[in-house]
Amino acid sequence: MPEAVLSGPIPETETSRAHVLEPYGLDRLAEYDYVQEEYLVEGTAAGAGFGTRILVRRPADVRRCSGTAITEVSHIWGGTSVWRAINRFVMRGNHVWVEIDSQAPSAMGLVAASDPQRYRSFRFTEGERAKDFAASIPFEPGLGREELAARYDAFMARWRTATPQSPEIIAAIARALRAGLPGCGFAARRIFFGGISQTGGVVREFIRNHHARYPVFDGYLPGASGGPALPDIDAPVIEVLGEAEFQSVREPCGVSGQVRGLSHRRADGALFRLYEVAGMAHRETRYMSAADRTRLAGCPLPEDARWSTFPNGHVYHALWQALLGWSEHGTPPPPGKVLETLAGTEEIARDEHGNALGGLRTTYTDVPVSTLVAATPVGRPSWYHGNETPFPADKLRRLYGDGERYRRAVAARLEEYIHEGTYLPIDAEEIRRAPVPVPN
Repeated sequence: MPEAVLSGPIPETETSRAHVLEPYGLDRLAEYDYVQEEYLVEGTAAGAGFGTRILVRRPADVRRCSGTAITEVSHIWGGTSVWRAINRFVMRGNHVWVEIDSQAPSAMGLVAASDPQRYRSFRFTEGERAKDFAASIPFEPGLGREELAARYDAFMARWRTATPQSPEIIAAIARALRAGLPGCGFAARRIFFGGISQTGGVVREFIRNHHARYPVFDGYLPGASGGPALPDIDAPVIEVLGEAEFQSVREPCGVSGQVRGLSHRRADGALFRLYEVAGMAHRETRYMSAADRTRLAGCPLPEDARWSTFPNGHVYHALWQALLGWSEHGTPPPPGKVLETLAGTEEIARDEHGNALGGLRTTYTDVPVSTLVAATPVGRPSWYHGNETPFPADKLRRLYGDGERYRRAVAARLEEYIHEGTYLPIDAEEIRRAPVPVPN
């Protein structure tokens, strides 16, 4: 088992502060009485020395910590997608979140480059850096599914080659977290590993190729990635895919992904579930940061459409809760749910409104007020995000009559989801209190 030595927390001064790859949600730390700390890490992985850091967000009073650590690696060109999706869930539960900077391109190209003096101990085997990967997912509308897939596979081979030490660094840091963080008194009793998009692929690779050798995690949640069907292991795994990961949805955007047909699908196992989510885009626009709003301000949208308000975060909250309950209490989550597809194809079947059939459901698809498009086919970076075209007022009246009937329909569905465990009550309350789009 590889080992890592943690040192810290590293002090901050006016001229030297922890580099934050993605500041999303930092304004909520004070609201939940959370603190952020940075620790340097040194060790040996893949036969060579390494130096990196972890970024930790935890309750200010360590006695409040639940004992659960939710870990993710930073994206190969920056960002922390799991924190973005579930930061409120983490802090509501008094869990500890840990960013592991195990991927050399972002660790060296972004973190170390931001402050060479603070991060002078960083070292990895030589390879490509984040700038070499920026906006490099193959993108060419009209190219065709097979060629797009081939180019995407070449891209994935590049990022795996660029960060060969990552799996052993991940395992070593997880082991160190169980031993305890120096200086604060927190030692993880349970450790989970999650990822979304490229980092979801990292989690899948760890499950497939490294868990048996390094059984350091109590459960896994890979999201928005895909690939060959995952094997059974001796820890619970919940895999989550939005409809935006399907090649049939992405192809009009000119981009591929890790999903290949339906080859990712498999039956439920004693410790495995797959949930394909109707209406869910690759990245959420319901809770946009200021940076998101700036980045998307000039992006085109189809006529009469707006950015999707589909709640990716609510889906991830419920499924992370299911994973924790499965691991800690042996409570199995609901059976897996997959999208309906047209016979003999991977094309998603749709209802009269154009919304996906089957899969994990929300009120956005069961009590619809718009047509959801999970990948916006009008260029980069729009394809990452979904859009929705609201139904006209006369259609809303035909479907629901008035606002009161609409509210009752939403409430009934939410109770079903809460009962089956695919929606948390606190998030259901947010949906209940949302403005009613149906005219009286």
